[in-house]
Amino acid sequence: MKRILSVLFIACVAMLFVSCQKEGVYNPSKKISKIYYTSYSGIKSLEQVWTWNKDNTLQKIDYYDDGAIDYTYNFTYEKKRLVRMNDYANNCYVEYKYDKNLLKEANYYVGGTLCDAYTFTYKNGKIVKVTDNWIGSKGGAEKAINPLRFIFSEELCDAIDQSQKRMGNVGGKATLVYVYELTWDKDNVSKMVTTVSGSSATQTYEMSYDKMNNPFYRAYLDFYFEDNASSGCLSKNNITRIEAREVEEDGDVWTGSVDYEYTYEGKYPTSLRYANNYGISSLTEYEYLK
Repeated sequence: MKRILSVLFIACVAMLFVSCQKEGVYNPSKKISKIYYTSYSGIKSLEQVWTWNKDNTLQKIDYYDDGAIDYTYNFTYEKKRLVRMNDYANNCYVEYKYDKNLLKEANYYVGGTLCDAYTFTYKNGKIVKVTDNWIGSKGGAEKAINPLRFIFSEELCDAIDQSQKRMGNVGGKATLVYVYELTWDKDNVSKMVTTVSGSSATQTYEMSYDKMNNPFYRAYLDFYFEDNASSGCLSKNNITRIEAREVEEDGDVWTGSVDYEYTYEGKYPTSLRYANNYGISSLTEYEYLK
């Protein structure tokens, strides 16, 4: 079951919506080659290996678990513009459609069946609203990291999940409409508010940033497009703090926060350490192509 709060890293990923630039084009000056993750228990492991094409487009990302490849994201382009992302192991993919320089639709399929249909609203060349028509169950293909587990307690995430399951069964409807409203501070998303049809609950996320280059800027790396927005990949700079607030239908309020601390080489980060208000922390390290 899709979580209304399944937004916000701590992931993966995608673009500044500026009319003078083509969306779907990701070509950073420094390109990631490997990502390592050290958990709060101190165990370091290889998490991702990135492979690039000769034309500087991202070919694939191998995701590792216990030292072996768990699954792979493969990227397909037309004139260096991303048109499809595949996860063959889980039989799912996303197709991207454009209107001139802007992204028009993003459609997510599992087993050939449409599960998510995204459309976009713009203002001054930037996306200000994502409308997500979610259809039925996404099954076991949910590979995108749930960022809430870094902000809220595991118990709260489980409670929210159960709440969303009940919400999705109201009236026997199979389709839910999620709306993500984005507020911008120059080239960074400073606020995201999430609502869903059939519910008065709201989720609000406020983000702060450094002034350094974000290596994931303008990349689509998550199957659920809202995770691209919440992970900071729409933004030019790196997230340094996220404050989250969940208001349930019964009036209960949940809050949480997470802080990010970086080390840099030049203008790009080489490591990211985060810590949430529950005392959980971890370290992510980046290697770049030479």
